[in-house]
Amino acid sequence: MISMNFINVCTIILTKIVIWMLNLIGKKAGTIPGRIALKLNKNIRDYIKVNGKIIVVTGTNGKTTTTTMISEVLTKSEKRVIYNKGGNNIGWGITTTLIKNCKLNGIIDTDYLVLETDEHWVPVIFSKPNLKIDTLIILNFFRDQLDRAGEIETIVLKLENFIQNYNCNLILNGNDPNVIRIGDKNETGKNYYFGIKKLSTSHTYSEDKMEGIICPYCKIPLDYEYYQYAHIGKFKCKKCNYGDIKLDIEVSKIDRSQFYVGKTIYETNNENLYHIYNLLSIIALGKIYNLNDEILKKVFYNYEDKNGRHQTFKIDGKVCTLNLGKNPTGFNVVLKSIKQKDEEKELLIVLNDKENDGHDVSWIWDIDFNNLESFNKIICSGTRAYDMAITIKCSNFPKAKIVVEHNKEKAIKQLLETNNKKYIISNYSPLVEVKEILESLERK
Repeated sequence: MISMNFINVCTIILTKIVIWMLNLIGKKAGTIPGRIALKLNKNIRDYIKVNGKIIVVTGTNGKTTTTTMISEVLTKSEKRVIYNKGGNNIGWGITTTLIKNCKLNGIIDTDYLVLETDEHWVPVIFSKPNLKIDTLIILNFFRDQLDRAGEIETIVLKLENFIQNYNCNLILNGNDPNVIRIGDKNETGKNYYFGIKKLSTSHTYSEDKMEGIICPYCKIPLDYEYYQYAHIGKFKCKKCNYGDIKLDIEVSKIDRSQFYVGKTIYETNNENLYHIYNLLSIIALGKIYNLNDEILKKVFYNYEDKNGRHQTFKIDGKVCTLNLGKNPTGFNVVLKSIKQKDEEKELLIVLNDKENDGHDVSWIWDIDFNNLESFNKIICSGTRAYDMAITIKCSNFPKAKIVVEHNKEKAIKQLLETNNKKYIISNYSPLVEVKEILESLERK
């Protein structure tokens, strides 16, 4: 009779061969090796053990950038680090990362294993003791890919059940009512909350579609002192004081690219507010593992996205910035930042409806397309280009300034016809293709 240990070893060998072959032909070994491994042996992850600390980053927006920056901070701190660099954050992709880096006995030797993980997959992958999380970072929760993920409540309930048996560190966005709920279930571990004080840009109402603004215990609307964006802000329940927490890491002031945490000043080359929230989670992580604050400062200041999130390209003397926008809140934050820039500009929006985007694109009607006067032209591309064009037209943007071009390369070349500043917002599945086209044009 064939032993389970023999099956595990064979699965690892065959999967490593698949990874090697894909790399040999220039393909990224993302989800395919993991799919094959789980077909051969559905319990292969149970065989893998990590000699090191596991850090998991989850939430709707910011996982890839935060995971990459944490890995850079740890590497510069002379730690051995493994992370899922390609951003493959569901079961198949994480299985690929685990098998790629383990020995035949299933052991992964590293100081830190940092895994960006889809919020639905956290309870699935890390419920066994062989893959025990040391620190879980939860950045935020927004409505995203409804046909796959469902409503936020579904996600939160799954994570609440998971956390009840959790006894390690939780780093939580203290300005998100959906996130701090999970901290209440962490009875044996330690919670670390981060957030931002009231700023000159904060407001007393939010025009964005908001989720989770009802007290989960009293079922009455939360009382907001201020909003930063969407439902992110300072809040509490008048009846039970839910939300009245002490922040461990708190920004007191933001001055363009600089932000202040206590007496310490950090600087970033991405001034978007949601990005600063991501950085706060890393500062909290630094406190837990006693990381050198000067290293954090250098990484924050010098970090340059290479994954299409706020990545800048220079093509024939023209500057083009690529951003990810895969749900209403993320899209609105990026679009608001672009609209505020006082310059002549054009915009390309790429919208697909593939499986990893979600087939339901009704969320685009929640994007704030008002006040687009500063755009000379908006090009719509991707499989759902016409849906996006209609949405923009219904926001009273002139029809004559809207262009539909399904072919992404042709759309990018149309965008580059003038000398104005260029912006591209892409949802998930076309992002890599758009990035590769821009890189090719930049090299030429």
